[in-house]
Amino acid sequence: MDRILRPEGTVVMRDNVETLTKVERITKGMKWNTQIVDHGKGPYNPEKILVAVKTYWTGQPSNNNNNN
Repeated sequence: MDRILRPEGTVVMRDNVETLTKVERITKGMKWNTQIVDHGKGPYNPEKILVAVKTYWTGQPSNNNNNN
């Protein structure tokens, strides 16, 4: 999904909390902004919604100087 989604694109998933926390851990590892929220049935429903937004970032420039 990371290769398909453009920077600042959004993914919305609905599942149980256990599954969403696993997905949240993965998306945070990819430097996405994530949030798990309740849906219309209230906070006591075991099903939640995860909203993840892919951020735009670039890697750190390398300092490899090949001058000997």
